[in-house]
Amino acid sequence: MEAGAYFHEDPGKMTSNPTQHAVRDARGGGGWPTFAGVYLLLAALMNVLWGITALSKKDYFSEAGLVWSSLHTWGWIVVLAAVVQLVTGGLILARRLGGMILGIVVGMAGMLINFLSIGAYPLWSAVGLVCNALVLWAVTVHGDELAS
Repeated sequence: MEAGAYFHEDPGKMTSNPTQHAVRDARGGGGWPTFAGVYLLLAALMNVLWGITALSKKDYFSEAGLVWSSLHTWGWIVVLAAVVQLVTGGLILARRLGGMILGIVVGMAGMLINFLSIGAYPLWSAVGLVCNALVLWAVTVHGDELAS
C-alpha cells in the first residue's frame, strides 16, 4: 500500500475515483513561480535604486558602454521597468494569470535591457540575463501552477 492511499477493510466499499482521496500539496504552489515573483520584486527594488542613482549621481555609473545616449535616459527606463517588475512580481505571487503573461513580457524586456547594458556591466548583466531567463522558464513551463 502506498503512502497516502485510502484504505477500506471491505473491498466492496473501495472508491471508484481514487483522486478524491488524494493528498494535495499544502504549499499553495510550486517553487518556480515563487522564485519568479520574488526575483522580480528584488529586481524592482534594485532597479529603483539604480535608476534614482543614475538620475541624481551620474558619477557612480559608467556612461561609456551604454547603448543609450545618456544616463538620464537609462535612469528613467530603469525606474519605469522597476514599476512594471513590482506589479508583475506581485501578480505572480498572487498566482494570477495576468502575472504569468506579464512575466513573459517583463522577462524578455529584462533580458533585452541586460543585453544592451552588457558593454558597461558585463558580469552583472550576465547574471541578470540568466535570472530573467529563469523567470521566463518559470512562468512558461510552470505557468499551470499560477493559474490553479
